[in-house]
Order: sequence, then C-alpha cells, then structure tokens
Amino acid sequence: MSVQPPSPTPVQSKSNRAVVVILVVIAIVLAVIAALLLQNVTSKHHRGAATASASSGSTGTDSSATAVPEPTPAPPVPDAQTLELIHSETHRDPADGQAKGKVDAPVVMVVYSDFACPYCTQFARNVEPELTDLVDRGTLRIEWRDLAQISPTSPLAAQAGRAAAKQGRFWEFHDAVYAAADPQGHPEYTEDSLVAFAQKAGVADIEQFRTDMNATETVNAVTEAKNHAHSIGITGTPFMIVGETFIGGYQDADYMKAVINSQAAKAKTSKTSKTSAAPTATR
Repeated sequence: MSVQPPSPTPVQSKSNRAVVVILVVIAIVLAVIAALLLQNVTSKHHRGAATASASSGSTGTDSSATAVPEPTPAPPVPDAQTLELIHSETHRDPADGQAKGKVDAPVVMVVYSDFACPYCTQFARNVEPELTDLVDRGTLRIEWRDLAQISPTSPLAAQAGRAAAKQGRFWEFHDAVYAAADPQGHPEYTEDSLVAFAQKAGVADIEQFRTDMNATETVNAVTEAKNHAHSIGITGTPFMIVGETFIGGYQDADYMKAVINSQAAKAKTSKTSKTSAAPTATR
C-alpha cells in the first residue's frame, strides 16, 4: 500500500503562484539592468576606438605603437671650478697608449674603470662597441683611467693593461679581459691569466710584458691613479667625463650617444662663436 501526498490546499496554490510571479519580475529587472550596462560599456568602447582612429588618422601613425622618449643628455656643469677640473682631466696626449680616437676630436670621454668591476664589464661589452662609429668619424676620443680598487687583484690587472699599452695593444687587451669577465661578478686575476690575455690580444714580447707589468714604476703609477681619482671625488666605477659634463655609473648606449652628440653640438657652437668673435686683421 502506497501513501499518497496530500493535495495542496487552495491557499498553498495561491502562495506558490505569487512566489513564481515575484521571481519572474526579479529576473526581468536583472535582465534589463544587464542590458543597460552592456550598452554603456559598448558605447564607451566605440567612442574610445573612434578617438584612437581619429588620432591615428591625424598623425599618420599606428595608434598601437608605444612612443619611446628620447634620452635626456646629462646637464652642463654650471660650476666654474668643476668645469676647470673636468678640463684638466682631459689630456689629449698623442702618446697616450690607453686612448683611442683623434686627438682633436670635439668630444673626449674619460673613462675611470676597473677590470674587476661588473658594471665596467657591461659598459665595455654593451656600450663601447656602439660608440665605435663616433670614434671612427672623429667625433669622439676615449681616454682610459685606472681606478683599480674592487678586488685584491684589480691593481695587477691594471698593471697588465699598462704593460700591454707599452706595446700598443691596450684596447685589444681590454677587450680580451672584459670578454672573459663575469658581468655579474668580481673576477680575480693572476699573472699567468693576464699573460694569457696579453697573448690573445697580440702582445708581441711576452717577457717584456711580464717585466713591465711587475715594474715598480707601473705599480706606483696604478696606485697614484687611484689616489688621484679619489682626491677629486671619483670613488666608483665606471665614471665618465664626457666633454664638459660627467656621468657617474652605468648608462646604456642610447643615453651615452645622446650625451656625446649633445656635447659635440655644444663644442661646435662654441668653436663657431670663438671664430666669429676673433678680431679681423687690418691692413
């Protein structure tokens, strides 16, 4: 025998119908609200697209491209004393074996560096090669200064660089050392490892290289170079004097080229002004 559920009373039926009606009304209201929100979002999207399209059409550029700001060149040095110091650090010595580029180039970049400095390694690998065309065109001259201080063997590496310079192979030695250095670390050097770099750089007389590397005058010159840099306030590497301004720390190639070109333009303007101001010879 099965038990049948009791039949709903008239009151229960009316109550159920009322609940259904209320739920239907709520669903309709929610649907209307959703439709309005969707319409609003779509309208904003179309207005934004139209604005972007109009902007693109007026400039003739792709609105999806991201504008890359031009690097801001280093500011000129307003302090006369600092400017005089900068000028004194620019040697333009034709016999300097640790320099490259024309002696009369409008811009000289003096680089204070350490063969054990990771940011110097990155500068040598990533930036200096990008400046080669400026050197070749006669716009830039680069002068190296030893600031050997990071590791116990930094001075020995600097001495080796000077020994390579005496045989006209400094920049080849510079490239060989930095090519092997860990750009995130502080390499240690030995006399044998530096001899290997000299051989790779094409230094002809290795015995003379060893002698020059360990000579008392070379040791003293590296120490004096560090002390001199510290005496004028340069304590970190890399540090660059570029024309009549300076840059402390690593900067990328685009920034460096912007500074060099700015200083070249300034030098050209200054030269033109001096020529115009020169007195005319009278008969």
